[in-house]
Amino acid sequence: MGTFLFTLEERVELEKLLQNNDIPRTDRKIKFKPSRIAELTDHQKTDLDKNGILASSIDTISTLNTPKFNRFLESGTKEIQNTVNIKAPSFNGWKGLNQFRFGFLHSRHSKGQAFSPRETIQYWAFRIHYNHSLEEQDYKNYLEFANDELKQQVRLEELRLKYQELTINEEEIKEFVKLVIDEIQYKNQIIDAEINRSTERINTVAENYGEEIESLKKICKEYDERVIAFGEKIIFLEFERFVHIYARHVAETQIGERFAIKSVFQYKFEDIIRVIKLVIESINKEIQAHFKATPEAPFRRMGKRSVYFDGHYYRIEIEPTGSLKDFHPYNDERVVKDIVEYLRLMR
Repeated sequence: MGTFLFTLEERVELEKLLQNNDIPRTDRKIKFKPSRIAELTDHQKTDLDKNGILASSIDTISTLNTPKFNRFLESGTKEIQNTVNIKAPSFNGWKGLNQFRFGFLHSRHSKGQAFSPRETIQYWAFRIHYNHSLEEQDYKNYLEFANDELKQQVRLEELRLKYQELTINEEEIKEFVKLVIDEIQYKNQIIDAEINRSTERINTVAENYGEEIESLKKICKEYDERVIAFGEKIIFLEFERFVHIYARHVAETQIGERFAIKSVFQYKFEDIIRVIKLVIESINKEIQAHFKATPEAPFRRMGKRSVYFDGHYYRIEIEPTGSLKDFHPYNDERVVKDIVEYLRLMR
């Protein structure tokens, strides 16, 4: 059981060939992605994915008799398929939620599991806030080896916890406000730098893209680094790369004539982080195996090796640190419109 794989170019060619009365028959290798329940070795799975099998070696193909939808040729904004809404657990205010978050991080730390950079900051802030095991050697190592920038970020998170739980005093509020202002100014600098890179005529960008700029600033200011996938290598999307993706590949926030030709996501902007997580999770085993074998080399899936998911082909690059450096679709609604127009002319 599984799915046949095509490159973007092959898929476009296939959609056109299917309109012919006489479909040409060839015997070339085709690639295949087995389902999760397929009982195959890792070597067999890799061979099917990278080398494929001859079409003539297939004896029979069966498929479920259910309605079929060509997600590749769907135009307009898409909804994420097979979504199940699960009610999140309730907590007794910020204190209960923060204790739960600390418990999750401390459990992982006790098992020697890796953290993302932001999780590291949050973990030490929780330890200090709850005065938890500050006599242990790992905390002493943090005090000795952490640089001033990290300690300041931990202090900001510690004060944020006190502010949330209403245990902050007047002097700490003054310190907290100053650190929050510094954080906002840093985010504004990143956003402005991305805007400056997005247009040749920066003097007119505010006039031509005023609504997109406001949307970009609002969305990005509320974003903090997030974990995209778990494993021995934590995959995370940091603030700078989040701004980059939204400024270049999201219709509601795409800014500047230079990037107007770039492909955009066909999902609502609030769904894009979920889409990124779903795509990365679909190849997480491959990502983890790559970094285990070659920890100093970036992970890349692009061109003919781009990742297919729900009708789209995605370019992915992950740095050895686990930071998601590049993520965007190759094909968008413009590709669909070109194929649909071709099919219309062929009828």
